[in-house]
Amino acid sequence: MIELYKNSYVTVEDADNYFSQKLDADFWEELDTVQKEKALITASRQIDLLPFLGVKFELNQPMSFPRIIQGKIYDMLDKVKEAVCEQAVYLLSENYKQNSNLKSVTLGSASLSFKDNADFSISDEARKLLSGLLKTGFDIEKSFFREVY
Repeated sequence: MIELYKNSYVTVEDADNYFSQKLDADFWEELDTVQKEKALITASRQIDLLPFLGVKFELNQPMSFPRIIQGKIYDMLDKVKEAVCEQAVYLLSENYKQNSNLKSVTLGSASLSFKDNADFSISDEARKLLSGLLKTGFDIEKSFFREVY
């Protein structure tokens, strides 16, 4: 079950609304609520592992948002929600199965399993949506690391 900002950035209702406005989103409509929730939770967890700019608003919060970026507090950004939606569909796609370390996929109850020590891949669409929100590298300066934004 989705708990907003605890295990997912997007509710099923949010995702349904997002995909209702997209061409060729029939695939999403065919999924049941449980499959959608599992895909959104997994996608949120994967997106949450990315190196976002700024810092968490509260040290002990379970996910990366809300976040402080350049002195401004962001509860959530639409681009992050959209990226989660795109990643959720990508998780259930043939492209993901071919480009990842996925061991198996089951659509009935939406189960995913990965090979041992496998990295996950982020969809191209999600990466485009998140550009400008992620840290891009580090510079070495006077023997310490300084983040490059």
